Amino acid sequence: MNINDGGRRRFEDNEHTLRIYPGTISEGTIYCPIPARKNSTAAEVIDSLINRLHLDKTKCYVLAEVKEFGGEEWILNPTDCPVQRMMLWPRMALENRLSGEDYRFLLREKNLDGSIHYGSLQSWLRVTEERRRMMERGFLPQPQQKDFDDLCSLPDLNEKTLLENLRNRFKHEKIYTYVGSILIVINPFKFLPIYNPKYVKMYDNHQLGKLEPHIYAVADVAYHAMLQRKKNQCIVISGESGSGKTQSTNFLIHHLTALSQKGFASGVEQIILGAGPVLEAFGNAKTAHNNNSSRFGKFIQVNYQETGTVLGAYVEKYLLEKSRLVYQEHNERNYHVFYYLLAGASEEERLAFHLKQPEEYHYLNQITKKPLRQSWDDYCYDSEPDCFSVEGEDLRHDFERLQLAMEMVGFLPKTRRQIFSLLSAILHLGNICYKKKTYRDDSIDICNPEVLPIVSELLE
Repeated sequence: MNINDGGRRRFEDNEHTLRIYPGTISEGTIYCPIPARKNSTAAEVIDSLINRLHLDKTKCYVLAEVKEFGGEEWILNPTDCPVQRMMLWPRMALENRLSGEDYRFLLREKNLDGSIHYGSLQSWLRVTEERRRMMERGFLPQPQQKDFDDLCSLPDLNEKTLLENLRNRFKHEKIYTYVGSILIVINPFKFLPIYNPKYVKMYDNHQLGKLEPHIYAVADVAYHAMLQRKKNQCIVISGESGSGKTQSTNFLIHHLTALSQKGFASGVEQIILGAGPVLEAFGNAKTAHNNNSSRFGKFIQVNYQETGTVLGAYVEKYLLEKSRLVYQEHNERNYHVFYYLLAGASEEERLAFHLKQPEEYHYLNQITKKPLRQSWDDYCYDSEPDCFSVEGEDLRHDFERLQLAMEMVGFLPKTRRQIFSLLSAILHLGNICYKKKTYRDDSIDICNPEVLPIVSELLE
């Protein structure tokens, strides 16, 4: 994926290059570069592809966004804008670096019934089901069971056998294990290719426990139980910091909306997942154990019609760790958005919001005391790490990504400007110093009154 000026310039309506991978649709073509603008639709990109690759115009094609190649897949609607979705990708994906974060656009063929053609998927599912039936009837030997996919099936259940079973499964990249209807997930801290459309179809309308444990199975059971019993269903995700709660939530939302929309990314799903960069910026922070820890709880309510189609959604945030604004523990940071703003703001914004370097703010410099930098460009990433930086982080790109995400979610330019002004005011408020008035115990003076006009201007 190539973008003009390396993705560092503020996102404007200039021309970008989309790399589209046609796969088996066009043998011998690894990818096809297609020029597009911010408002170019998926339908326009597909028309360009058909002409460039001389494809059969009688067939119907769709564009698929694959996050971490071989993993999650979203089918774009004809009116979706691929460039806007591309700009929400992480910096590593935009710069074409070889990493675990491999994001691509694929060209897919659409069947007459509206489903997506995935080649040999149906035959693969048919063979897998036939092998299972043969084993049940005794015609094929049962595989030697070295681990149990349900801890309730352990012949000897104690702490040692439980942990050993989880460890053995984890070594074979089986991160999911059941405890009855409860799903245990062990964060692999790497991508596993078990979230593509093959798995969406495989777990569709299957009883829990019939197939290998998977988060899609939990989502599928809740979805069909809701339709059959006509009652609300609830899925609770809990765990320690860094255990993968946020990513698991994304997988659940993706599968629930895929069941409803037959693979097409609905507007509801796009808003929920597209709001991710906004929620992360204002609610996530670096902690001692996790560089991107969510410091708030989240309740997502997805509403359906009786037919099973997504009608709308509501996201409620609660228990935000507000104390982090004024104090952070050792080797921890304040919320991401402050660092994004200080690193990514333009010169005009720096003057308008009276922005300084992070070391000059009491709310950001409580842990690490280092010589002041003249600018963010002066920072040497090979030097001793401090509380202002995270390895592999590009704050300027993250600020651009945040701006675009806020625009897509619906924040107007005036509202965004007011929010950034408020953020700067919070930082300046932290710099106000106080002292007791002489001969009076019930009142105080401000030591640095020059800060007050700045705060007053920012808060209007």
